[in-house]
Amino acid sequence: MLPYQPEIIETRREELYRGIEDLFEDHEGKHHLVLRPLIFVNAKDQADPEIEVLKKTISELTFDHPCWGERMPNACVPLELEIAELVAEGKQIMSLAEVKELNAISEVSVLSPEQLTDFLQFHHSLGKIVYFDTPLLRDNVIISPFLWWKL
Repeated sequence: MLPYQPEIIETRREELYRGIEDLFEDHEGKHHLVLRPLIFVNAKDQADPEIEVLKKTISELTFDHPCWGERMPNACVPLELEIAELVAEGKQIMSLAEVKELNAISEVSVLSPEQLTDFLQFHHSLGKIVYFDTPLLRDNVIISPFLWWKL
């Protein structure tokens, strides 16, 4: 095993982050990325101090989010539960048409088109789904972003 060399780790860390920044330089979703602080978690070490940095950063971002503390209309809950059930069954991606159909058949409440758009954007901002209301991407909704990245 090679000896621990902090300067090599920091240099490599900066190289990786510069590569990510370059990769997303012209991407329309770049403002969604949080690239600082530089966090590298050693998944084999439960005592890795970077885990605490990650937790702290997530908490700070959550509390700083502009939607933090806002109440969601109760009308959104049935659709949220339906989507959560699909995720539990292993579904990862839905077409926008499927989401609209799921909303339309709700036995409790149906969201208006504007409310549905707000629902998708709000849940995207929370990281629960991935939805971009842009011409090339708006027809798909990733309802399980955490499972999606494991593919």
